[in-house]
Amino acid sequence: MVNLPDGYRASVEPPVTSDGFLGEDFVMDSQEFLCWLSDYYRDDIVTLRLIIRMMGIQKPGGTVEATHSRLAELLKVKQSQISRSLKDTGTLGVTAKIKAGLYQLHPRLSLRGGRVPVEPKPGMRTQGTLKVDQLSLLDAIEDNPKLPEVFKELRQLPKPSEKPLREDKVRAQARAEEDGTS
Repeated sequence: MVNLPDGYRASVEPPVTSDGFLGEDFVMDSQEFLCWLSDYYRDDIVTLRLIIRMMGIQKPGGTVEATHSRLAELLKVKQSQISRSLKDTGTLGVTAKIKAGLYQLHPRLSLRGGRVPVEPKPGMRTQGTLKVDQLSLLDAIEDNPKLPEVFKELRQLPKPSEKPLREDKVRAQARAEEDGTS
């Protein structure tokens, strides 16, 4: 216990553990995920760019507020490419659609820290905030019946060497074989 003179007050804050990031914000990323990302999407630059963009614009807690048209505009690609990429990342459990225009990046892969708003409880005058905690987020994901099982159960990513060809690449390969150009 610390006794302060009358009229004085003190506050205790944790030590600063990081500082000086461009734009003041930072994201924690799994190194394994970053390596996997570059290998798995080596032939799909749109999906690679989309995930990196989503990692960069995520809000504290890993949510991304953006419509398909906004993401397409940011990446300067067609909306259909965004739809295809989000479907693919959702199938793998990398992202989950919460509702239209709101996506969740898996917190085992990429997580922006900070504070998130919480609903005021009875007796609270204003809305409070809560520091983002990865383990609490993972618990909430497991308990959310609206999220796809593949997202809730993500523990391992598929091997890049076992990635099936995209449908458009399969069609192009078939055309090339028919033409005798492969």
